[in-house]
Amino acid sequence: MEILLVSTKKFSDTVFGKISEVKTLSGLEWVTRDQRAKTPDGINLMARKGSARDLANCHPLHESLRLPYAETSRRILSEIWRTLLSNGAMQLFLVEDRAKPVGSRVVSFSAIVFVTDKFCSEARLALPPYLGVELARRYLSRQLPVLNREQVARANAGDGLNVVMCFEGWAQDGFSPEQFLAIREKQCEAFHLALRGYRIKEFLTDPIGGETSQWMLDAGARLRRDYSNYFRKNRLPEPESSQRPCLVGLTKEEALAHPGSNVAGLFIYTAPRFHLSRSQRVLLQHALVGETCEKLATSLSLSPWTVKKRWHAIYERVTDVDSELLPPPVAYGAHASSRGAERRRHLLNYLRQHLEELRPYEPLPPPQRRGTGRTLLSAIKIFVAGTAFFGPDCLPCLCECLL
Repeated sequence: MEILLVSTKKFSDTVFGKISEVKTLSGLEWVTRDQRAKTPDGINLMARKGSARDLANCHPLHESLRLPYAETSRRILSEIWRTLLSNGAMQLFLVEDRAKPVGSRVVSFSAIVFVTDKFCSEARLALPPYLGVELARRYLSRQLPVLNREQVARANAGDGLNVVMCFEGWAQDGFSPEQFLAIREKQCEAFHLALRGYRIKEFLTDPIGGETSQWMLDAGARLRRDYSNYFRKNRLPEPESSQRPCLVGLTKEEALAHPGSNVAGLFIYTAPRFHLSRSQRVLLQHALVGETCEKLATSLSLSPWTVKKRWHAIYERVTDVDSELLPPPVAYGAHASSRGAERRRHLLNYLRQHLEELRPYEPLPPPQRRGTGRTLLSAIKIFVAGTAFFGPDCLPCLCECLL
């Protein structure tokens, strides 16, 4: 898990319920407004990455959208999410209201899935609306177009990932327009930090309802389909405004050609420097939410000695790449423990700004040069045949040694 802390994103010309216009503000006014938006009266919001433990609280929010799932898909939707989370194909991010009782704090969530190029193309051209419904149907038919953890790592180190945001939900009642705006902005923070550090080449989502669609368009996404032709061709009644889907998205090329929007910021990427192992990345993700060595041992089912050994390996790896990032170690003496805590603090502060170090990353092995051994063997045969020093009986022995 990761703590998600970043300055609130701003949108202009946003439409949320009764709020139909957001005026351009000076820098000081923005700061004042941001502070009010973070803690409007009665709520205390925190954005964070979600885990399987949060699915039970997210499911009712998604159900409130009343999407046209088949009954079988609806019954196993939590199982689908759990499977996608466990194999690294899905990322969950959410907003909690810390002023609410435990068990009812999740007020907004979204989930993204890493999908194939083919699925993105089909979504843009021919698939029916509601991509989450389509993915659930393909899960039942065992034809999921998603990448597993290893494929995500290779694509992240290669030409990039396709990201589809297809599951979401939010509390419908009990919030003022200002509070709802604060929840939306906090969800944007969670969204960015859930994806920051990934090499993204295309982003797609199908927001439900006119207000949510307008929010995505104002944030920099581009309209791909409004599904009017789909409903007309299939002689289906068009949904009411609050239920009407559309498909929006952005490619890396579009983002680079028109930088500055909120969605375009997803495509900013820096490759990792340290290339930590998966077990090291998992430990650091837990440490980022404040887990001590004892808590890490419990969470990761490791002995305290193994946890300390893993920290030592991480420090060695980081120091090999950047010798000045961490304070020098103290091998013995009264300050050894405090220096270890200081090194951890420096490293975690760095990682909060460089989440690419915590993302799956596995470059493809360099291609092997074929025919090199065969070419060398042929050259030696020619050399031996034309050299009087070697007798004809020597050639088989030389060839056997080379092989």
